[in-house]
Amino acid sequence: MYKKELKIAKQVSKEAGKFLKKEFNNWQRGNEKYKKHHEIVTWCDKKAEGIILKELKKNFPKYNILSEESGIKNNKNNYTWVIDPLDGTTNFITHNPLFSVSISLMYKKEIVLGLIYIPMLNELYHAIKNKGAYKNNKKITVSSIKEIKNSFTTYCHGKGLVNTKKSYKLYEFLHNKATDCRHLGSTTIELAMVAAGHTDTLLVPSASLWDVATGTLLVKEAGGKITSWKNKEWDINTKSLVASNNKIHTKLIQIIKRLGLD
Repeated sequence: MYKKELKIAKQVSKEAGKFLKKEFNNWQRGNEKYKKHHEIVTWCDKKAEGIILKELKKNFPKYNILSEESGIKNNKNNYTWVIDPLDGTTNFITHNPLFSVSISLMYKKEIVLGLIYIPMLNELYHAIKNKGAYKNNKKITVSSIKEIKNSFTTYCHGKGLVNTKKSYKLYEFLHNKATDCRHLGSTTIELAMVAAGHTDTLLVPSASLWDVATGTLLVKEAGGKITSWKNKEWDINTKSLVASNNKIHTKLIQIIKRLGLD
């Protein structure tokens, strides 16, 4: 199931990634634009999106499309492509190689397929519902870390001052309690790293669907757990997110509650 969708998604993510890698090596600061404070967009976001949309529309003309740059195209179909053509734009423009292409497929209101490609590492993560999670076609699983003190945690500050304050409060606490706590600048990569067991958790106070759609499926298929900060089951309308290896999930929820962030 979804063999054609996965094949085309892999193909276009690599095409978009090849373009982004080339431009990354030539990028000059000052060519970026600002949608809002902290929200940067470049012509490369748009070009990468165009590469992806061209092939998806050609091969799946009836599917809906939700993309960070173009918004929603509703064909009143049960299937919707969810696309982030360049996640980690700030990293991209500051010559930080942690940026990615994210493509996922939603059936009605459930993510059933997801793919993340990291051009500078040549790493391609993918998952299909009930089929496991993979990195460069090798199966991956979450970490076995059981204690916060031994964990490597990541966080995303979300949008707006309220969410930023929440994230900084969590960072202050976890930086001292965990092995380390960092903001890597690409939510999709941070989720992929949890799925692969490279890190143990990602905490996000508020996120857009295109930022987390693929990663939530990856983490679940790799044996991890995804909930809101209130420990409710995550769905496509949930804003806050706790992604973990499952083994430290309850402790993370307790910390969020103790800090009054839920």
